[in-house]
Amino acid sequence: MQTQQAFEAGMHVRYGGNGICLIERVGEVPFPGDRPTRLCYVLKPLRNVSMEISVPLDNEALCAKMLPVRTKEEIAEMLSEAVRRDAMPWIDDRKLRNAEFRKILAGGDAESLLDMIRCILKQGALLKQNGKHLSTADDNARKDAARMLDEEFGFSLGLSAREAGQYICDSLKVEKEL
Repeated sequence: MQTQQAFEAGMHVRYGGNGICLIERVGEVPFPGDRPTRLCYVLKPLRNVSMEISVPLDNEALCAKMLPVRTKEEIAEMLSEAVRRDAMPWIDDRKLRNAEFRKILAGGDAESLLDMIRCILKQGALLKQNGKHLSTADDNARKDAARMLDEEFGFSLGLSAREAGQYICDSLKVEKEL
């Protein structure tokens, strides 16, 4: 079995909740199980360069999580689409909401992250009108999602994470902070 998308050492890819990663090398890596080594992509997340992720080339499910870095045009279209669609609905049950937010953060899908951020900001604005505020867990989920998008979009757009965050907020027509 071979991965559908061919990547090479030195390329950058998106890898789920790990964000942008550098493919440091492709080579044999010690692996637990029936084989002592497996041919793997060795990834270094930009946000944690001391971390190393080994993705076996013969594992289609894991290789499918490796995606090309988005282009400027793809990002502009994604932001435009996000503005046109309804924000995801707020989940009143705190445990279910936290589970959904954790799932979205772990998946690292930019469209889902954008929808989640918009949902949280909308709820935060409603609460603010009533003199209340978001829970710490909800605000932390928003911040984590924003960090992931700021990193990915900043990398693709050649902006700092801060500049990317402002670009995203301007495109979505939302305030950066509540």
